[in-house]
Amino acid sequence: MSSGSTMYKGKTGQWAFVLHRVTGFLVLMFILLHVIDISTINYPSIYNSIHRLYGNVVLRTFEVGLLFGLLYHALNGLRVIMIDFFPGAIKNEKRVFVGILSLSLLLTVVGGVIILRPFFTGSVG
Repeated sequence: MSSGSTMYKGKTGQWAFVLHRVTGFLVLMFILLHVIDISTINYPSIYNSIHRLYGNVVLRTFEVGLLFGLLYHALNGLRVIMIDFFPGAIKNEKRVFVGILSLSLLLTVVGGVIILRPFFTGSVG
């Protein structure tokens, strides 16, 4: 192998792996933030300030991204389990990856409309 080459060839399994790791890390960061957020429950003014901040359109958009991360990570985990328990499934790995990615995106769009609905309808409180 030459010094300029890489072992990664950009096949679907490698992209699924990378995306799984990235979404897993982002979900972990959200969980840590959530623990810190909830720890302020005994301080109502701080807690309410944090939750007012979460209600702005930028952070709601990040919430849509979090939804994608959660959906993809969960569904891809099921894909990994399927490949582990049914070795013949590796033949369909590319189609399953595309299906999981498509389903994640579709459900994210549906959830994103629900999450962002107050900004579409002008009912932001």
